[in-house]
Amino acid sequence: MNSEFTITGVTLLWVYLRRHDGFHRFRNWILLTNVLGLLGYVLLPTAPPRMFPTFGFADTLAEFGGLNHGSGLVQFAANPYAAMPSLHAADALIVGVSLALIVRSRWAKALWLLWPAWVWFSVMATGNHFWLDILAGVVVALLAFPIANFRRIARRVAPVLT
Repeated sequence: MNSEFTITGVTLLWVYLRRHDGFHRFRNWILLTNVLGLLGYVLLPTAPPRMFPTFGFADTLAEFGGLNHGSGLVQFAANPYAAMPSLHAADALIVGVSLALIVRSRWAKALWLLWPAWVWFSVMATGNHFWLDILAGVVVALLAFPIANFRRIARRVAPVLT
């Protein structure tokens, strides 16, 4: 939950306040990715691994964190069948790549490049996503990038083509 909302929200705010020139690309990429992901949830509702305890999966958030899809605001705002594509994976990729390009220090760049892998591991280890959900989230983010940045890409390609 924190990787999806807290980190993404704080990152959007930080980029807006500190590196405003990169904000529009970052914002547009993450918004389009999430819209495409929501279409995936509607067209292909998929249960996450945690819903299959008979196959050895555990709902670690419910067991250890006291939080699940039946808890308070989570129950109101969450779709328990929203596993495909993984927006955790997509957003982590976008945040990691965007911040690796924006921050200035080498160690910060390296840490942000590791962020997606950490989130991908975490959401699989906690039973929130199968590896295919992660792959689908990455594909959605990669498809959204050129669409969200079409004007910028077109301006760079146009002089080369003429």
